[in-house]
Amino acid sequence: MIIKKIQYHDLDGDVREDDFYFAMNETQYARVNRQFPGGLQNFVMKAAKDKNADDMFLVIDTLVREAYGEKVNEGFVKVTPNGQKLADFFINTEAYDNLLIELMQSEDNLIAFMTGCLNKNAQDRVTAEIKKRREEADENGKPALSIVDGTEKK
Repeated sequence: MIIKKIQYHDLDGDVREDDFYFAMNETQYARVNRQFPGGLQNFVMKAAKDKNADDMFLVIDTLVREAYGEKVNEGFVKVTPNGQKLADFFINTEAYDNLLIELMQSEDNLIAFMTGCLNKNAQDRVTAEIKKRREEADENGKPALSIVDGTEKK
């Protein structure tokens, strides 16, 4: 889980600073990963390299919608009792706008957020995969796919 302290203006125009919580288990991350051609890490690295703002926005929006929730006692809640996703409320705030700007400023900000949402085991695996892909990209001049994404390396 990652806790983001975000400063924003509330509806009354007052400056606020609140903690916002983002977490995904490995199944949720796998679901997000499969939504992007070649897997999430590859998609992010390519979007950052190409400076493709639309693709970066798509990644951030998808991650926030899947990961946003509220910490309640010892649990983490993502849906209201009537079935409404809490992320639907969050994305309509200035706090979301400020988070979006921060994450779109650099690939490193986005990767730190992406991995921070995960549990420790998944963080270690994703961080190792990103490191490997960056090294391969440096060697080949382009991101390399791996079996982790369900595609074979050429």
